[in-house]
Amino acid sequence: MSTHRPPNILWIQTDEQRPDSLGCYGSGWAKTPNLDELAERGVTFRRAFCQSPVSVPSRSSQMTCRYPQEIGVLNNPIDHYDGKVYPDDAVMFTEVFADAGYQTVNFGKRHIAKRPTSWHRHDSRQVDSQYAGFFALADRYADEDYRVIKRPGGSPIILAGTYPGSLTDNPSRRITDWAIDYLRTRDVARPFLLRVSHNYPHTPVLPPPPFDRLYCHSELPVRYYDHDAYACRSAADRRIADSHNMRALTRQQYEQIWCDYMGLCGYVDYEVGRLLAAVKALGLEDNTLIVYSADHGKMLGEWGAGEKGVFDDPVWRGPFIWSWPGHLPQGEQRDDLCEMLDMGKTLLGLTRLTDRTPPSWRGRDLFDASATAPQFVVGQIGMPNRNAPLALATEPNAGSPNYNPRPLHMAIRTQRYRLDLPWMKDGRRITELDGNLFDLEADPQERVNLWSDPQHAETRADLLRQLEAWFDTTPKHPGLFEDA
Repeated sequence: MSTHRPPNILWIQTDEQRPDSLGCYGSGWAKTPNLDELAERGVTFRRAFCQSPVSVPSRSSQMTCRYPQEIGVLNNPIDHYDGKVYPDDAVMFTEVFADAGYQTVNFGKRHIAKRPTSWHRHDSRQVDSQYAGFFALADRYADEDYRVIKRPGGSPIILAGTYPGSLTDNPSRRITDWAIDYLRTRDVARPFLLRVSHNYPHTPVLPPPPFDRLYCHSELPVRYYDHDAYACRSAADRRIADSHNMRALTRQQYEQIWCDYMGLCGYVDYEVGRLLAAVKALGLEDNTLIVYSADHGKMLGEWGAGEKGVFDDPVWRGPFIWSWPGHLPQGEQRDDLCEMLDMGKTLLGLTRLTDRTPPSWRGRDLFDASATAPQFVVGQIGMPNRNAPLALATEPNAGSPNYNPRPLHMAIRTQRYRLDLPWMKDGRRITELDGNLFDLEADPQERVNLWSDPQHAETRADLLRQLEAWFDTTPKHPGLFEDA
C-alpha cells in the first residue's frame, strides 16, 4: 500500500522582475534575504527563459505548457477576449491538478488569455485606485509630493516614486494576507496548489515606505542611457527606444528609477518572507513544494528601452527557484537552458502524477535526469497576420484604417548567442533581414550588435536556420496565421 502523501504546491509569481534584482542571481548588492534563503534551500535555474517578453503570452504559454504560436496568444490585448482562444487540446496544468484532487487557488494577478475554470477560488488585486493606477496617482495626491517620474515617451506609465499608501495597505500586502488566511483555514484533507501572483515590481513602480529608501544609487550598478548601444541596434529596437524616449531623462532620474525599481523588488521579498514564515509556522514546510518565478523582466533605459517587449537578457530571462527540502537539492545553481513552460511537466514529475501529462505539452521535467536540456530556446511576440480571425476579434483597433500592429518578432538563444529579428507581417515572411546578434560570453550586457559583422556571418546563418526549422515544425494556430 502506497504511503505517498501528495505535496502542496506554493507558486509565487511576480511581473516584470529582472533576475539581477536578486542576490541569489549574483547581485551582491541586492537586499533580498528571504528569496536568497529560499534559493539556499533549493535549486536556482540561472538560465530560465519565458516564451514571450510580455505578460499575457508568457503566462498563457507557461500554464498551457505550449508555445505562443501554438495557442494563438502572441500579444497582450488578447486577455480581454471572452471567446475561445486556445486550441481544443490545450490543457492548463492547474486543470490537471484540479482533476487530481488539489484545491487550486489564485490570489492576485491572473492576466492570461482565458480564465481557468479550474481555480476553486480566485481573488484578484493588481493596483488600488484609491492610491494609484498605472498612469497616475489618485487625484488627491500630487506627483511632486511622491517623487513621481513618468515615462517621457509613449503612454505615461509611472516609472518611479513613493506609494501614497502604507506598508500595510497596498495590493501585495493584501494578496499575501489572503494567502496566509487561506493556509490557516483551508480544507486540510486535500493538498493545495496556491498561486500568489504579485503585480509588483510592474508599473506603477511605487515602493511603499520605507522601501522607497531601501537603496541609494551609489549601491547600484545603474546603467544610464548608452547612445552607442542604441545606435548599433536593429531598426525595430531603435523604434522602440524612440517611442519610450528614455534618453530624455536626467542622470538623477535614472538613478531614482533604478533605486525605486530595486526597492520595490525588495518589498516583494519582504512579503515573500511573511508568507514563508506562515508556511513554517503552520507546519507546512516539509510537504510544500515552493516555486518562485516571474513572467518576464524589464529594461530600465540602458539603450533607451524602458519596459518589456524586447529580448535583452534582463527581459527574456527570469528568476526560477524551486525549493522542497528533503526532496530537491539545496543550494544548487544550474546553468542548463530551461523554459518557463517546463513548469507543468516538472510539477507532475515531483508530485508523481506523470501519468496525467497531456500529450500536447511541451518542455521537460527539470529534475528528470533522462530529460535532455535544449540546445536553444525560442521567444516570440507580435502579430503575424493582422487579417487573421483572432487578430480581428481581439485587437481593439483592428477595424481602424490606421491599425498597424507590431509584426511577429522571433528570437533564439543558445548558451552563447542571442539572435532576434522581425519575422512575419500580414501573413508573409519578412525578407528584409535586420536584427540583433550578441555574443553573450564576450558581451554580457549586449552592447555590440554583431548582425552585420562578417566574422559572425556563419553564426548568424546557423542560428537563422535553427530558428526557421523550429518555426516550420512547431504547429501554428490558424486563428493568428491564416486570413479570416
